[in-house]
Amino acid sequence: MKQTLLFLSLCVAATAAQAQNTGQRTATKSVFSNTSIALVDAVGTNAPVDVQAVDQITATNIVERSATATYTAGKAIVFQPGFEAKAGSVFAATIAPVAARSAEASSDLTVSAWPNPFQDLTTVEYKLPESSTVKHTLTDARGAILRQNAPTDAQPAGVYKVGVDGANLPTGVYIYQLQTGTQTKTIRLLKQ
Repeated sequence: MKQTLLFLSLCVAATAAQAQNTGQRTATKSVFSNTSIALVDAVGTNAPVDVQAVDQITATNIVERSATATYTAGKAIVFQPGFEAKAGSVFAATIAPVAARSAEASSDLTVSAWPNPFQDLTTVEYKLPESSTVKHTLTDARGAILRQNAPTDAQPAGVYKVGVDGANLPTGVYIYQLQTGTQTKTIRLLKQ
């Protein structure tokens, strides 16, 4: 399966300059990718950055003096010509497992799954903003329904977790759909 290289720029230089002008320290900037990330913009001072990618980080950026940057990737961190961690910066690069996250950000219903990709079991977590009935549907990539429950009695607003057993599923892409009385959210699950 081809993975698309996401080109993300870390737009922290302007924030760091603004914080420096106001004398405030900015919060840590987190950047996450379920595939790969290419870093091109400088990591400025007073702007700690934590970058994580499931597969690979490719860096051509500069970590400025007094800046803090942490890069963690599941498979590789590649430093291309142009990358520089200046003297006085704090920089760490680590190859370690990074769990993929599937999420749909919304001010209302949210759905995520981890680990993703998964082997035998993944956990789907959803947040209901208000009391609602909930219907869960798991389909294959072609839309064939593999599992589906009848809508439940109304669940109160809150966070819920549901285990999805994939031990008997072949390797591939699956679609998990969560449907409430007013909203539908869909996430992609990858079975290894």
